[in-house]
Amino acid sequence: MSKDLLKLSPLEFIQYLKSESITRFHFVYDDKLKAVFPSHPQLQTIAEFMTNDNRDFMAHEGAFFQITKYYDILQGAFVHRTNRGQAAGGVRYWHYQSMENYLRDGLRLAKGMTRKNALAGLWWGGGKGVIAKGSSVNKNDPQSRKIIYGNFGKFITSLNGCYVTAEDVGTNVTDMANIFSKTRFTTCIPETLGGSGNPSVPTARGVVAGMEAAIDFLGEGDLEGKSIAIQGMGNVAEPLIGFLFDKKAAKIYAADIFEDVVQQVKSKFTKENLIARVVEPGNNWIFEQPCDLFATCVTG
Repeated sequence: MSKDLLKLSPLEFIQYLKSESITRFHFVYDDKLKAVFPSHPQLQTIAEFMTNDNRDFMAHEGAFFQITKYYDILQGAFVHRTNRGQAAGGVRYWHYQSMENYLRDGLRLAKGMTRKNALAGLWWGGGKGVIAKGSSVNKNDPQSRKIIYGNFGKFITSLNGCYVTAEDVGTNVTDMANIFSKTRFTTCIPETLGGSGNPSVPTARGVVAGMEAAIDFLGEGDLEGKSIAIQGMGNVAEPLIGFLFDKKAAKIYAADIFEDVVQQVKSKFTKENLIARVVEPGNNWIFEQPCDLFATCVTG
């Protein structure tokens, strides 16, 4: 069975771990030997996958995992670099079809954070937290989320500060408060607790600034009268749409795979110049719309 670990769903993988009496495990990279080593020999195939992968693995220092105490949910912290400081990056709560998808997402996002923090001139390394959604857990149940994110907080504490978490896709400010109740190694905690709160609005402002800089560079004026296509309508896209209308954008095309997300945005912005649609994964409708600017506010 170990030969097919990468093909297993996270839930199937958890069942395998339980059969081997494994609840916590990790992988570390040996720079001299240029190879990844697992904490348990049963996981050697995953270590070999990382060692030989040329797409998403880039000499990541380590990756650490646990099964949550009360739910069959896999939680991980991917650490790419710590030479500029603690590895910093948000925690994603998402559904994954296979362990390979789960691992690739964490590896890719962690090295992306190394580059983003370095380019921003921050003395942080790069890391990422990834929680695989459990099929039996109601994602909207406050008590379940409190337990899940509290467990993640304890997990982060056990890593002794090598990774500092934050808010990311599928995670909200209340979740960050639950993490903060168990660890000090987190940012984006609620403002009522002395933190910076939801980072989505500042992120949206950054997207607008990037758009304005691009238009100015091309000598094409400002955002007034422009048409914009936005892929994804979540936490960043929603305030982004508001900022773009404030800048007198002529028309906005937007799409998302979740109907409730689309309806929430449409109820907030009742303008006729917002064309929003629910699409299936892989649907390319948004790419077909005539626009001056395109914003990707999606995962992956």
